[in-house]
Amino acid sequence: MKKIWVAFIVLLWGVAGFQIIQGKAAAEENKIIQVFHTVGSEQKTSMVEYYGTYDDEYLPIEKREVLLRDIAQKLGITRGLETDWTYEENRQEISLTKKAKHAVTTLRFITNEEGKEIKQYMIASIALDKDMESALAHKKKLEKILGDYTKDSRSSANVIGAYDGKLDLDKRNEVADGILGEMGAKIVTEHRDMKLYTIYAYTTYVSDYVMQEDQAVNVNIAMRYNEEEDKTYVYVATPILGLDY
Repeated sequence: MKKIWVAFIVLLWGVAGFQIIQGKAAAEENKIIQVFHTVGSEQKTSMVEYYGTYDDEYLPIEKREVLLRDIAQKLGITRGLETDWTYEENRQEISLTKKAKHAVTTLRFITNEEGKEIKQYMIASIALDKDMESALAHKKKLEKILGDYTKDSRSSANVIGAYDGKLDLDKRNEVADGILGEMGAKIVTEHRDMKLYTIYAYTTYVSDYVMQEDQAVNVNIAMRYNEEEDKTYVYVATPILGLDY
């Protein structure tokens, strides 16, 4: 009887520990969502990107579309996919794109011939007209599904906000420092001027990270001015930007 009680108590402690860990993870994610929601003064959009090396033997050309359609189905996409093939001398690519009301999903399978070596890659991107909460959910989903097919993978969740007009350097610094301060982030590297504005930092609120010159990085901020639209765009990502800006 005593052994049963000991086992029961150990089980209770285990459940309590798991709940504490889950609660901490949820609190951290809520903090990220809260902070990223403040990016920009206009409606925000977000982007999720996933990149990995195909972790299997050479996939024949006739099976690549089948694989991507299988992944699309796991993502809940069953119809309306547009297929595009690109053939170059040492490169082949197939992409499937689904354009929906609130999201555009693109799945790509790329084959590169580098000398005698053939390398295969899988890339996924989801553009959303929603904020970071939705982006983080899609990032987890891509990692779970594509993780079964790839190695050496990386993924990112990006939110894009905008301010009217051309923000001067002081205002850019005010915006960036506000985001970093709210996340308790420590700057790792930075370049702050009107031509190139980018900051890499680290925060304990984000469990994911990448290494840059032996230092962990999991928050990336960048800004650029679009002269045609007269807007300053702010890009904030975790762990780092996967977007061209």
